[in-house]
Amino acid sequence: MAAEGSANPFARGAVLLMFAVGFAAFIALLYALGAGGALRSANNGQAHGASSSLVGYSALAHLLEKTGTNVSFGRNPAALSQQDLLIVTPQLDSDPEELQAMVEQRAFTGPTIIILPKWQVTPLDGMQRGWVQLDSTFAALQAPQVLSRLVAVKTRIEGVDSRFASMLFVQPDRADEKTAMLKQALKSRVTISGDKLKTVLADKATGAARVALIDDGGWYPSLDPDAPDEAPQAPGVQQGRYPVVIVADADLMNNLGLANRKTAEQALNIIDSAWSGGGEGVVFDLTQNGLGASENLLSVAFRPPFVGAVASLVLAAIAFAWMAFFRFGPPLSEERPFGFGKAALVKGSAGLVRRLGREHLIGPAYADLLRDRAARALGLPPALPVDEIDARLALVPADESGRSYDQLLQDMRSARDRPAIAAAARALYGWKKERMG
Repeated sequence: MAAEGSANPFARGAVLLMFAVGFAAFIALLYALGAGGALRSANNGQAHGASSSLVGYSALAHLLEKTGTNVSFGRNPAALSQQDLLIVTPQLDSDPEELQAMVEQRAFTGPTIIILPKWQVTPLDGMQRGWVQLDSTFAALQAPQVLSRLVAVKTRIEGVDSRFASMLFVQPDRADEKTAMLKQALKSRVTISGDKLKTVLADKATGAARVALIDDGGWYPSLDPDAPDEAPQAPGVQQGRYPVVIVADADLMNNLGLANRKTAEQALNIIDSAWSGGGEGVVFDLTQNGLGASENLLSVAFRPPFVGAVASLVLAAIAFAWMAFFRFGPPLSEERPFGFGKAALVKGSAGLVRRLGREHLIGPAYADLLRDRAARALGLPPALPVDEIDARLALVPADESGRSYDQLLQDMRSARDRPAIAAAARALYGWKKERMG
């Protein structure tokens, strides 16, 4: 039996809109779970490549982009294993062992620049996000602890009047003293020294190194003026090793320093020299600044080469949904497994008898049923014997085909297959209906 079509209580456009919004929200949720901390803003006022504060390095990133350099930000170990130049901006609380492992892992992968911390800052509450107030340059003297597992160095603050030197290590109480200390700090320069360092950029006043190169046995002619033009074949020289450059004075590359045109040109020259045959891009590390994000299956799914498979699954889901919305004809209502009413009861009973193979027993039972109904229709006493009932019913005239009660009763009792039983039952019922109603 064909099922009747049911009317849809919702408009097709409304259902399609709800599905589209829900599907897009689900995909966005998966991406957010996979990206983790990579979605939160990195402009927190600290000294790293994504910070636009005075001590950040976003100006250097923008400057490199303007020169056609591909700039990215590394939040996981996979981004730090590229051949591009890596700029690391550790904090005072960074793990020296982690920094050492990162540098040693990249020894034959790509060049590395480490910019040491210089400024202690305080966030400005109620101001624009990422704005900070400069406090002192005391962090520059503590910076060597970050390199303790990599190389033994010392830092020194130059260009400060002896009268204000002590103010760099304490916070003055008076406003005029704070202003004087900050002026001295803005003029200060940081130098670095160590047995395994080679000077890349010297301080003009003292000759000490503001930018240095770790002497690790590599050949770096673009950074070391004493290096030979041809690669030496000496046993102590490691061919294919990439340089590790230490920038002791962060003002040479941070947003505060790059406000000066000459400083900006100097920063680009240092980066060009540090490339030393590395990749064509620059990666700013954010893992040392607490902005790293761990790898997981969801984050991998949204990056090549797996993003193609994810996109295919999304398109397939959209195609299936489109087919469901525009299928041929109205949706079919499900049929009830069990019907209601007398017709359903008779149909179910007939099916049970047919399945049990007891159809031949229906003829005699139906003949007895019609005899009892005919007797009641004639008003015969219920206690009358069966033979007497048959004798009196035999007196009723035959049907239009000339078949008497006795003949119809005999046909009904002798029928064995389904067609014969149906024909005999139809004839007997027609006789009773015609003669007695």
